Amino acid sequence: MKALKTNNPKYYFKMNLYQKFIISTAVLALIVTTTGCTLDDVSSTNNETITEQDLQAAGEILGESLSSDNSGILLSLTDALTNFSSTDFTSSQNKTGNPTTQNDRSGRGGETDYNYSYDQQTGIHTISFRRQVDRPLFSKTVIDTLNYIFRDGNGTLIESPDTEAERIESINYNANREGEILTARKNSFFVRTDTFLIDGVSDATPLLSIDGVHNSNGNIEVDNQVENKVFERSYKLEINFLSIEIEKPTSGPIDLSRGVTGTLSWEMTIRKSANGSSTSKTLRGTVEMSGDGTALLRFQNLFKRFQVNLTNGDVKDQDEEFEGRVQSVNISGNYITLVNGRNIYLTDNTEIDDDDYTSLEAVQQAINDGIFVWTEGDGYVNDNQFYAEEIEFEREDDEDDTEGEIEFEEWVSSVDLENQTFTLAQNAVVQITENTTIDDEGDYNTLQQVADALENGMLVQADGSALDETDNPDIDLTAVTVEFEREEQEGDDDNDEENENKNL
Repeated sequence: MKALKTNNPKYYFKMNLYQKFIISTAVLALIVTTTGCTLDDVSSTNNETITEQDLQAAGEILGESLSSDNSGILLSLTDALTNFSSTDFTSSQNKTGNPTTQNDRSGRGGETDYNYSYDQQTGIHTISFRRQVDRPLFSKTVIDTLNYIFRDGNGTLIESPDTEAERIESINYNANREGEILTARKNSFFVRTDTFLIDGVSDATPLLSIDGVHNSNGNIEVDNQVENKVFERSYKLEINFLSIEIEKPTSGPIDLSRGVTGTLSWEMTIRKSANGSSTSKTLRGTVEMSGDGTALLRFQNLFKRFQVNLTNGDVKDQDEEFEGRVQSVNISGNYITLVNGRNIYLTDNTEIDDDDYTSLEAVQQAINDGIFVWTEGDGYVNDNQFYAEEIEFEREDDEDDTEGEIEFEEWVSSVDLENQTFTLAQNAVVQITENTTIDDEGDYNTLQQVADALENGMLVQADGSALDETDNPDIDLTAVTVEFEREEQEGDDDNDEENENKNL
């Protein structure tokens, strides 16, 4: 795999962001310690006006801290239930074609620098390793140190969990992770700690119950292409488990993408530095796990709700987008109900993508046949009902010839007509070949049209899939399918972001 290109000045990362993180952490700690305050006290001594960028930063931070690809809580849960030995860390989860796990960026299965030790007096198993992922549009390096204590139903310590897995009833788990992530539009450095108590591990109980807490601090820089702004926040985050359960299947391994339900509460202090001064703000809310690999994100005192994909960390505004597993279909009412209880209505103008299922009748038949169907799309809210403008239906466990393709949805920063390439977010170069399908329902159907749009100051987004198999060092991806769409861009307003305040 080729490493992510980082010659764009916006995307400096390795040392600069780390140095900023160290300074930001020290200042954030100073704010708390010198005032003798808890997080609650910090919020009462600062301006509680929350901007759109504050919300976006908080969403990015929470999406990272929860998701598997970004070494968040879901990856910790998976690691906590993983079989390992003194020489090997292996997965107890079966890989599938589930849309929430496609293009896996978690790094599981590729651990290096593996070390193991066991303390007979305390019963603590300690393992450490490095997870490094280098892919077009995504790169991360994370150092993990994981501690486990295994007990049987009588509370007796288990010394060999790999050979005595059937005896394990409870797990005390602690994870420390330090890492950095670079994507086409985001730089992130973080330090995270997860502490879990997991009960009901043996086959004797149908549910796993989890009590735990997540603490993290870090620095994040986001390039908002729509607003033509780059913004940065340092943060301190605490997430508490309130009632997390995982329903175990009657046979086979636990599937975390289909079984995690319950609620988390969170509190975050974010700090912004500008013009030699800094301000800190505190945000709070909850996360409701839906049981289908997504979660509902709520901000305290804000009616707007967001949805988090627990695999990749993407955050969607529920007033504009949706995704999830289809629970049921109402053909006469022309709507579907997702596992999280949300109804998505179709109209005569709804565009159904040419995917695995192209009608509600086909989706209904698939569900009747015991097939899990995943849906996503965009639309609008009218009279408290969500109407889909575009929707697609996929079979979750479909392992077809698309395996190995890398999905992308990024801004086009430039076009090279001579070489028939376009560049995503000034970062990854994608080539169009005679085998590439350009969706004719997009706003632009040729690279020439895309080049003309960019020349005229338009913002163009490319949505598609590609293969990382080119032998040309100047090309990162070969496009399989792509759709080019025009996006509305806000004016280049240099006024302070506080002009776009939202009061919570």
